[in-house]
Amino acid sequence: MQQLSIVIPVAPNDEQWRRLLEQLLRLADFPQIIIAACRPYSGQTALPANVQWLIAQQGRALQLNVGAQAAEKNTLWFLHADSEVNLSVVNAVRRFLNVDSEQLGYFTLQFADDGPTLTHLNAICANWRSRYLGLPYGDQGFIQKKAMFEQLGGFDESVKVGEDLDYVVRWKASGYELAELPANLKTSARRYQDTGWLLTTLRHVYLTGYLTLQAKLRIKQSKTG
Repeated sequence: MQQLSIVIPVAPNDEQWRRLLEQLLRLADFPQIIIAACRPYSGQTALPANVQWLIAQQGRALQLNVGAQAAEKNTLWFLHADSEVNLSVVNAVRRFLNVDSEQLGYFTLQFADDGPTLTHLNAICANWRSRYLGLPYGDQGFIQKKAMFEQLGGFDESVKVGEDLDYVVRWKASGYELAELPANLKTSARRYQDTGWLLTTLRHVYLTGYLTLQAKLRIKQSKTG
């Protein structure tokens, strides 16, 4: 784990990072955990020495890039603040690091029980999309070499929605491979509860196709321009 930096972007009013941080600190001795937030730290106790709180302008792509720039280790693991990690996830990370892979690693998706029951179907479809179309989302915990991340230019900060898909499309276009890691990474399903299962599902299906096409067009334009 000594070669790993974890980057967690945090939205202005999101407090779920506290649970994730507690899980990470309990499961392993990670050398560097970077929380890229949009506001100063407001906790009543000091953060552990291996946890760094950074303030960045709001925007997931920008926050992820700021966290990656501050990373001191040669491998980056991006986690959403509403993710939940367990020992199986940590062990999968250890195995990934041990093989010195130049792939983009991601986990199979599992939704927490804080949303509609039908979200288990969304997880099945998301894992099918990732495995057979090669299009994982950021909530599946991207992990890769920092040098390769920098070579791709990081996340595109001009992409306000779907910076994760844009990054994956560019990764694949550069000839790099993806690796599905053998563990479930659980993430919150509250967005399906807040805006409705059907509406959220249809929006995600549309955005997957639209944003993937837009990413491919940007790649084509950059090559011809």
